[in-house]
Amino acid sequence: MAVLVLGRPVVRSGGVLRHPARRMARILLGVLALRANRALPLEWIIEALWPGQPPASAASNVRTHLAELRRLLSAADQPGIVSSRDGYVLVASPDGVDVTSFQRLLAEGRELRGHGAHDAAARSLARAVGLWRGPVMAGVPVPEAVRPDVTMLDEQRISAVEDLVGVRLALGFHDELVPVLAGLVVEYPLRERFWRHLVAALAAAGRRTEAVAVYQRLVRVLAAELGVAPSRETTELFEAVRRNDAAAPEPGGCN
Repeated sequence: MAVLVLGRPVVRSGGVLRHPARRMARILLGVLALRANRALPLEWIIEALWPGQPPASAASNVRTHLAELRRLLSAADQPGIVSSRDGYVLVASPDGVDVTSFQRLLAEGRELRGHGAHDAAARSLARAVGLWRGPVMAGVPVPEAVRPDVTMLDEQRISAVEDLVGVRLALGFHDELVPVLAGLVVEYPLRERFWRHLVAALAAAGRRTEAVAVYQRLVRVLAAELGVAPSRETTELFEAVRRNDAAAPEPGGCN
């Protein structure tokens, strides 16, 4: 991968991370990477970088930033940014941008999980999650024009963590995942799936009383924050745990 935006926008060249010198160039790199292999008209780029009030020199400034990015990409032996009558395109291979690599690995991990290949699924999902170095386009403002892209990626990242925890539970890593999940339910208190995984992990580790207490905490959180009760899937898991049911769902099967 040469273009990295799951964290600070940088170009990897010869194993070295190179940051565009100008802040606007870093923002432009992030925008181009989020829309890789798609033509972005100059007018669209200007509006994205300077919404509502572009300077008179906006077009010239964009070309200056593009020149800097092209130099960085050339040093990384990447095809780079090409211009066409439709606009400017960051030309990237499927693994040339960390965003597309993340999405490919996530899809691969989910497919492997669907076939019951939990070891391979865990490897793909761990690689996907491991590509994140921080928030998307960390250190620079995210233009409103690509805010939906960033929101979608943030959701995919959390979902990837949920998937990874699920397959690791299916592989029997109950004890080591309990503290991880305890932290995740604090960080994401409204993500019911993390709570469900924690209940399942505690139950599988023989800590049934704690599993029941976690479920009761979830009930209180959902009632206070959203005015809803846990989903049927979570309730069924809890009932099985409370009965100490030997036929309770496998932890990794908690979606």
